[in-house]
Amino acid sequence: MADSALGAFLRAHRSRLTPADVGLAQDATGHRRTPGLRREEVAARAGISPDYYTRLEQGRPRVPTPAVLDSLARALLLTDAERAYLHTIAAPRREPAAVRTRPVTPAARALLEALNDTPAFIAGPRFDLLAWNPLGAALMAGLAQRPPHERNLLWQVFCCPYGAAPANREPEDSIGAQLVASLRTAHADRPSDPALTRLVARLSASSPEFAALWKMHRAGAPAEGELRLRHPKVPADTLPYTLLSLPTPGHHLFTCLPPPRIPTPFRALTATGP
Repeated sequence: MADSALGAFLRAHRSRLTPADVGLAQDATGHRRTPGLRREEVAARAGISPDYYTRLEQGRPRVPTPAVLDSLARALLLTDAERAYLHTIAAPRREPAAVRTRPVTPAARALLEALNDTPAFIAGPRFDLLAWNPLGAALMAGLAQRPPHERNLLWQVFCCPYGAAPANREPEDSIGAQLVASLRTAHADRPSDPALTRLVARLSASSPEFAALWKMHRAGAPAEGELRLRHPKVPADTLPYTLLSLPTPGHHLFTCLPPPRIPTPFRALTATGP
């Protein structure tokens, strides 16, 4: 792999750990020239030689065994999702064809229509917004009139001028961090997908926060959380949301929920169709 995805992943996760995170004594000076653990410290924790670990980080043509990958996952304190991602990017394989976005099924559209009291969207494999209900169109300021590249959940979070508040792009426990990790996970076996490459390049050029999160090489699955909001017609600055997988591969249902103590926060939204 050119500029090995495995090497970049290992470097990113090594740099995020401190000696205290893994029970090592701090340096006498109290700081290091570069953040994170040293290569030899990771190698010792994983039970491999420093030279072998260095070769992995440098992207040399080595294929670690599953046992070595599991040892590295433990050494780097990876989550289960990150461990699975590590195994995927390390495995030698022929990259599959680029993901083809499938149309939204009639059943999924019927589900959107049934969710008439809350904004809801259906997103594809790269979080392109494929369908939405009237409240979703109003919340996102007229999705149907936006250019195609703006009809994307990642663009809405990182680049929309109406914005999504800065808290949505924090590196920890934010919708932005979750979406970026999910995008990496979904495309772990096809990093050269042209559509993915274009999306990452566009978002990286437009949003330093996206670029920073992408370089962290985190992996995870879509989940639920809180969306920070600044909308003149919604009397709430935080909306709970959930993101659910649909039967069509790569499709997710994103739904905002009323926050506690504000049972009808979407009443003032203009109910215009997509």
